[in-house]
Amino acid sequence: MDYRVLSEKLNTVLGMENQAVGIKFLKENEVIPGYDNENKYTFCQFIMKARKGEKLLVTSDTIACANGGSALGLLPIPEKLMNGDFLSHLGTFEKKGAANTMSIMPRFKQNQFSAIALAPLKDVDFDPDIIVLETVPEQLMWLSLATIYEEGGRHQFSSSISNGTCVDIVVVPYLTKKLNVSLGCYGCRNATNIPDHHLLAGFPANQLESILDALDKISEKAIPRTREKRAYMRLMDK
Repeated sequence: MDYRVLSEKLNTVLGMENQAVGIKFLKENEVIPGYDNENKYTFCQFIMKARKGEKLLVTSDTIACANGGSALGLLPIPEKLMNGDFLSHLGTFEKKGAANTMSIMPRFKQNQFSAIALAPLKDVDFDPDIIVLETVPEQLMWLSLATIYEEGGRHQFSSSISNGTCVDIVVVPYLTKKLNVSLGCYGCRNATNIPDHHLLAGFPANQLESILDALDKISEKAIPRTREKRAYMRLMDK
């Protein structure tokens, strides 16, 4: 699969400025050479840097966030996270609400994966498991529509406005095998350069081609007509 071509097509049809990021979960003894495994970042910072062109490897030694690292199964879950102390200290939850949120948080099993590789989708030298986007809501609207274009239905996005990057757009899509959209969280809004008006999305990479096929069809009529705001312009002409 030529991910450079597919990535360019995704960016073009949606009109994205940011690069999509490809993510690969590695089992024990799996190795991808040429990826930075020295620098330590939070997981949302790893995605930010991959979006800008870097190829990176997340391990238990390189992830700087215990919250994200434990959700991804790379680190043990700290007691202060599970009992609510951590999130209540941040001021995002009351302690009881924080503990309840953490108790139902989707997570990878401990040591389910030994490492996570990230790179711009256009530059991946692996078959990604998850593709992540950070862009404006209108573009994620069309992406979301593309995933139900053929069969129809309704989306039920999952988020607790905590772990908005590591869980919402990585763990959830992997476990559910469905697109998930995130409003972000304290961590990614604090630790990365994400603009206030951007949202995030993640979806299983094996759905990329079908999504692009649907976007092709949607872009024949619906996308250009909506972006031209024809109905609004008729209103303004009255």
